Amino acid sequence: MQKLIQNIKELKFYETLRHGSVYLFSYLAVQVLMVFSLPLFTKLLTPADFGVYEVFNNTVRILAVILSLNLFNGFYRFYFDDKYEKNLLMQFLLRNSIIVFLIGSSILFLIKMPFFKLLNIPLELFYFLLIAIFSSIIFSYFNVYNNAQQFSTRAGIWQLIYQICRVAGGLLFVLFVSKNFYGRIAGENWMILILTSIVIIVYFRNYIGLSEKIQDKNIIVRYSISLIPIGLSGYVLGYLDTIMINSYKGNNDAGLYSYAYKIAVIYSGVTSSFITANRPKLFQLLNEKKETEVIEQMRSIFKLIATLSCFFVFFSADAGRFLALNKAFYASMHLMPILILSYIISDINEVYSFYLHYERKVKYFYVSFAIAAVVNIGLNLIFIPKYGYPAAAYTTLISYGFMLLCTYIICKKFIDARVPAVIRFLDYLVIIVLVLISNYFLNLYIENWWLQVSIKCTIYFFVLLYLWKNIIKRFLSLK
Repeated sequence: MQKLIQNIKELKFYETLRHGSVYLFSYLAVQVLMVFSLPLFTKLLTPADFGVYEVFNNTVRILAVILSLNLFNGFYRFYFDDKYEKNLLMQFLLRNSIIVFLIGSSILFLIKMPFFKLLNIPLELFYFLLIAIFSSIIFSYFNVYNNAQQFSTRAGIWQLIYQICRVAGGLLFVLFVSKNFYGRIAGENWMILILTSIVIIVYFRNYIGLSEKIQDKNIIVRYSISLIPIGLSGYVLGYLDTIMINSYKGNNDAGLYSYAYKIAVIYSGVTSSFITANRPKLFQLLNEKKETEVIEQMRSIFKLIATLSCFFVFFSADAGRFLALNKAFYASMHLMPILILSYIISDINEVYSFYLHYERKVKYFYVSFAIAAVVNIGLNLIFIPKYGYPAAAYTTLISYGFMLLCTYIICKKFIDARVPAVIRFLDYLVIIVLVLISNYFLNLYIENWWLQVSIKCTIYFFVLLYLWKNIIKRFLSLK
């Protein structure tokens, strides 16, 4: 056993696996809760209710970044600068975010009728929208507050408490108050407001003040605002299409698309954990000019992406049908391979975007994001009204494709470090493509579910044998 453990530790991506597992544990604890609660809500609510709920939450995600000026990211950046008093920095940023929120809320109040008509959600949700935005801002500060001070245990516990209370509140209100979208939204946000009040009283009471002496205030604010496009990038490409579907095609179609997207997001969360964990090692290797080991490290992360993506391509649609106790949600499951492929491209883009962060050339990210956002919004405006919610999956895929292409070209042209060519990872990409093709034809020509799953399991087994053959040989050689 000791020899086995020692061999595992000698793997080049051991650190990625180890640190990624730490990130992954917190993520999975929340995801297990969300996955097991998902069938309860799909059973109790209709796709139309689901659509209103998802459009509401997506709107909150976008407005929380805008109506805080993204200042919480300024705290994380300047917290490590010794010339700033930590308490005063938090007080300054938190107060200004709340002021901006109050001003933004006043503007939303004045335009609430046309705004909610545009979103195609009921006006009765307006005050819950304000509660949700405010709570999101406070918890964003709480997260960076814990991360900056390395209070990881506290952050993990609170994240779990937050999700448990959110699910419990939504479920109770749906069962006993209102058996539709209103019950879920009201229940969740009353519970979240209580938790937000606790955070403010227990952790942030010392950061409430009207003025403070702190230098470079304008620099801090400008830096935070400059990162708004990055903060919004994932939401614009990942969630704006749901809002547009709801506006053009109604709550039912938005709900069907959102359900499929929720399953795809599980894949993204798993791979993002390992990609995030891999970055410190890449920083170290690049600083040491170990180009060969950098490529090996990147191949390791591509191998993990291939392993996980092939699994999700084959089985995510089946999982989505299993979790949805309401057959009305089955209609969107055919989009799962397209959405998973979109996130595969997003993962590869994230791997190459690392070089922009490494050389502090994040401004180039705006070019990739702007092009992808314009493509996404433009295609959605053209195709969603004509073809409905399925078009959004394909426009998302195309948008991420443009983003990856732009990021790759920028890295090759403007980055000083030697950026590995994508051809170095071609074998893993070919495997993903072959699995996508196999999945398509298996779903098309084999109607028997058991036979279909058996063939998929067999193919996936051989994929694992190929991807991990060196490790399997190493383990088999142990005596």
